[in-house]
Amino acid sequence: MIGISQTLSELLYKEAMPNGLTLLSGATGSGKTIFAAQYAQEMLLSGGKVLWITTEELPTTLKARMSRFGWSFEKSESERRLQIIDAVSPARLGFSENMGRGVLGLDPTGMLILITDQLRKNESSGSRFLVVVDSISRLLLSCDSKSVIDFVSCLSSRLENYGTQGMVTVAEGAHDDRILNSLIFSCGSTFRFKMKEEDQVRARQFRIETLRERKHDDRWKNYKITDSGLDIEI
Repeated sequence: MIGISQTLSELLYKEAMPNGLTLLSGATGSGKTIFAAQYAQEMLLSGGKVLWITTEELPTTLKARMSRFGWSFEKSESERRLQIIDAVSPARLGFSENMGRGVLGLDPTGMLILITDQLRKNESSGSRFLVVVDSISRLLLSCDSKSVIDFVSCLSSRLENYGTQGMVTVAEGAHDDRILNSLIFSCGSTFRFKMKEEDQVRARQFRIETLRERKHDDRWKNYKITDSGLDIEI
């Protein structure tokens, strides 16, 4: 099994992933969050930094779920190379404003302000930086869709300007095609995850569907979710 970063390098014919925002699109349970967390873990191990905004599950739940794959984020958090922002707790209490360090409501404008502040702080460090928002679907179900699409578009442009990578997840089937197409148009790249049942066995496939300014292999690739994360057959 090879890492996500190496897998993407193979699919991009040895080129690096471009800066900007990547949309991870697929059904619930297809492995989008695992993919993002695995990529984040590899970036942290290589000395990079990660800002993760969770809108659906508590940070403690996220870390416990990822620990099943052997990934521990405590050291990176203590070194301040990983920051997990909780947008779940205030949302459950009915808040939608910035609640202070480490906590954020389901407010796209507040999220953009917070992310921009972190991008500025990281700019002088020269460290590789990854921003993850998991998930956009929770925002779409709680906020005006236009404000969410504007947030994604602005975030994509901001990440490109700061030379930074980002990933956002969205659940297919929860939103209409117009919204999904707008999100795809707003992002620099789109990775698709799909599942199907074959003889009572669940089969999973991954594809780099769109990727601006990069030659890439856009064929569907089979993958499995193992004890070590996603294993994509290339």
